[in-house]
Amino acid sequence: MNMDHVTPYLEGMDARKPELLGEHMSENIVLKSPFLTTPFVGKAAALGVLGVLLSAVDEFETTAVITGDKRAAVMLRIRLGDAEVTGVDDMEIDDDGLITSMTVQWRPLDQIVAIQQKLAPLVGVPPLKLVERDVA
Repeated sequence: MNMDHVTPYLEGMDARKPELLGEHMSENIVLKSPFLTTPFVGKAAALGVLGVLLSAVDEFETTAVITGDKRAAVMLRIRLGDAEVTGVDDMEIDDDGLITSMTVQWRPLDQIVAIQQKLAPLVGVPPLKLVERDVA
């Protein structure tokens, strides 16, 4: 797989420098976030949400990368205040090595909600909240 753009993209993420990310994404990138059911579509939208994330978090660390044919799974750890998540960014890569789509998967749920609540006003999305439900 062509990692010409994935490797420097991850270096920019780890350095928390969103200005280094755009040249590694396709113009029509689709970013599926754990924050919303609607994806962020296009380079400007993806860079906007990633810029907010990187400016707000206390730590962002790539812990491993697994590559396949036109795909990369990036294991990561993010901390914002007392909230910490681990996750996987499932990336699709085009023939030129540009990132065309990214599905972000984090865990655990309570920590996702804690981070999302802090970032929601900065991204312009409604804050999530956990509610208990009786399953009968």
